[in-house]
Amino acid sequence: MNATELEFEKPLLELEHHLTQLETFAQAHPTLELTEGIGALKQNINALTKQTFQTLSRWDKVRLARHAQRPQAAVYIDELLEEPIELHSDKLYGDDRALIGGLAWFEGQPVVYLAQQKGTNLRERQEMNFGYTHPEGYRKARRLMQLADKFNRPLLCFVDTPGAHFDLRSEEYGQAMAIAENLAEMMQLRVPILAVIIGEGGSGGALAIAIGNRVLMMEYAVYCVAPPEACSGIVWKDKGEHAPEATEGYKPTAPDLLQLGIIDEIIHEPLGGAHRDAPAAAQNVKQAVSKHLAELMEMTPQQLVQQRYERYRHIGLYGEAPANP
Repeated sequence: MNATELEFEKPLLELEHHLTQLETFAQAHPTLELTEGIGALKQNINALTKQTFQTLSRWDKVRLARHAQRPQAAVYIDELLEEPIELHSDKLYGDDRALIGGLAWFEGQPVVYLAQQKGTNLRERQEMNFGYTHPEGYRKARRLMQLADKFNRPLLCFVDTPGAHFDLRSEEYGQAMAIAENLAEMMQLRVPILAVIIGEGGSGGALAIAIGNRVLMMEYAVYCVAPPEACSGIVWKDKGEHAPEATEGYKPTAPDLLQLGIIDEIIHEPLGGAHRDAPAAAQNVKQAVSKHLAELMEMTPQQLVQQRYERYRHIGLYGEAPANP
């Protein structure tokens, strides 16, 4: 099994390999009638893929969200946005490649975008801190939020991080303050904010750019207060061995969060996951963003701020029976 493959993908990939071999053989021997056999094999692959992905556990979905070949923010920026211009630096300490952002157009509408990225190879991953964002990244994001507000441009956020960077330097440079300032800033922006969780939405590191009027989530993305391994360490006092059980307990997957009212819509992925067909996944995201952004653009600045406030005030709301007099 390839290092990038998950074990539940192996039977599907083996069948696809046989299909490729059969199609190559058919092309080399055009006199043989193999169309029916190829069609039957394709049907079997589709049926097995549907069956496999309908029975995935929450832990399986966590691993899909972390898949090494899962499309990252750059794919969605290229497919959704026109003429993106990346801006750099927090104008205080430096730049952070784990969180990028800038100006662009979306279907003729000028927007400001923010995006977290992990990198696609070792060099990029080291440059981007494997997706862990430093305070400079969050301060850069805040600068762009203020730019969006000043020039009345909607804010599009693509969330994909295991969490905020947790080293000593990040704490010394004000990691907690940078995240808190972003939360406060996003609550009062007078422009539409649309957040899309495309992979991992880890803890405050994700929330720092995900306070939106609408929060959308890819079908096999996850969004949680802490990684499953961290929850396992807290509850079982281990080194992450109980991560699958922790995942089942705190339910970080899209259907769970839609039911809880934490997200507003699930964006369906191509059969087999977004990494199997990145352009199709990007088109699904584009359709969802287009629909929700059009609705948000009809709201006044005051309505946007109030709707965002009410949205987060009601998360976790529950009822209690009145106390006896």
